[in-house]
Amino acid sequence: MLSDIKSDFEFISDEVEGVLLFGSVAKGELTTRSDIDIALVRPSTRSVLFRVFERVGGKYDTKIFEDLPLHIKIDIINNHQVIIGDEVELSYYFYRFRKEWKDMEHRVLSNQFKSVREMINQRRAWLKNERKIPQED
Repeated sequence: MLSDIKSDFEFISDEVEGVLLFGSVAKGELTTRSDIDIALVRPSTRSVLFRVFERVGGKYDTKIFEDLPLHIKIDIINNHQVIIGDEVELSYYFYRFRKEWKDMEHRVLSNQFKSVREMINQRRAWLKNERKIPQED
């Protein structure tokens, strides 16, 4: 499968820093409903993505890495397979995203709730506590 993906994306190898396989297929959790997720890292222009669409159509769910939300970037960084590109150079490039995630991770994780009810209860508790803090003049 990886060699097929590589041959499908070889035509843009000089225009991207990397082509990564991510998602359930990269994690080895392939099911009949799985799509093949591909991230293009640092494409030279946005037209690279359009050329990919023209060439391989809907065969892959292709995204530009830099356009994705940070939590998805981190999942890709932690769970990817390099199709095209240099693993070491990509690791250096990913450093700033790892650092940004480390700085924000506690905020993101502290805002995850099991239910809407849990979120409402926590927000009410926070507001109640805020009212107990004396306000400065």
